[in-house]
Amino acid sequence: MHLINLNDPDLFLGLWRGTVKAHGKTVALATPFIPSSFGHAPRNPAEKINSGYKAWEFQIYLFGLGPALLRHILPKKYWANFCKYQWVISPADLLHGHRLLCGFVKEFKELYYQRCKDCIHFTIHAGPLACYAQWTIETAIGNLGDEIRVLCAQLNSILAMMPNLNLGDKDSLPCGAKQLKLGYALLRPCEDTARRVTEAEASVILTYWEEKGWPNRDAWPRAIMQWAHLQLPNGQKACSWWYEARSMRPLRKTTCVKLIVEGAPDVADVKYFFRLHFGNIIHSLAVVSVFSPPDKGLLEESHRAAYICHHLGAAALRVVDVKAITSVVSMVPDYQVMPEGDIVIPENQFSLVDVPLQKLASLCGTLSEGDDDNGNEDDDDDKD
Repeated sequence: MHLINLNDPDLFLGLWRGTVKAHGKTVALATPFIPSSFGHAPRNPAEKINSGYKAWEFQIYLFGLGPALLRHILPKKYWANFCKYQWVISPADLLHGHRLLCGFVKEFKELYYQRCKDCIHFTIHAGPLACYAQWTIETAIGNLGDEIRVLCAQLNSILAMMPNLNLGDKDSLPCGAKQLKLGYALLRPCEDTARRVTEAEASVILTYWEEKGWPNRDAWPRAIMQWAHLQLPNGQKACSWWYEARSMRPLRKTTCVKLIVEGAPDVADVKYFFRLHFGNIIHSLAVVSVFSPPDKGLLEESHRAAYICHHLGAAALRVVDVKAITSVVSMVPDYQVMPEGDIVIPENQFSLVDVPLQKLASLCGTLSEGDDDNGNEDDDDDKD
């Protein structure tokens, strides 16, 4: 934890020079576009770097925002060198590395001290210390402290007043949610009455309808009931543009998602989720606007660290099954700092930021936003 999230950032930031104030402002401007499931969004490093800047802030700042934002202030050779620091290994490589480390520890114990209890000091230091003795332990201490101070005290007070109260399963869904297959769920709010869709939306829905060979295509009244959220198997919640646009309070944007359709990965902006009923068969779908492919030149120059693309709007509408959505991502405007310190925002140009360590988290558990309530399941959903 300390090496990549505290020591290395301190090294890099001590070496780099440039329009620091303007660059720091671009980091702060990115906050509304970073989903809440990513955790604490990084503060302006020009103002807060010496004010308790957290390891997770450094993680998102350097590993997430860094490749795109720093390319405008670092000389090209320094930027390209920094991008090599961003390389991400696959889940298969992580599992292979885990097996090798486990084998190393087992053999170390047998080779050097034959598992003798008098040599326990060797046991403590024989494994990947940064994995189990720093990040994990410090996070666990923080979580336990929060529960002791707030959550457990509140729950104990409620149970003392109402001993027969059943608080339910913490993993259950909110009231009115629709449980889908494979760990997906649609979450309210949802429209009470069907709303007519635009001509562009109707066209892509009917095209998808025809491709699937579903009946009664011509009888459809061009109206649907929109859903606000989709809970993913990894615990993240994708939001619809329909819900965020009608919210009266500022929200961190969670409408951008990664999806895989017929083996091809894409990044898209979710307009809304909806359902089509055919008797007792229900299909849960989403209307999305797909982003353009990334700039190939920048992708190669950055060793695949800087993913810069364009939002194609209504011209790239598509209907997908909600189970094609794999994760929530951040699409941050491609803020560019000019030599004189001005900030330019190119029209309709965005950089992809993925949640740090998501692949590792998928091996160990799930990401969670911690705001679920109790709910119901829909046993009739998606009977294909």
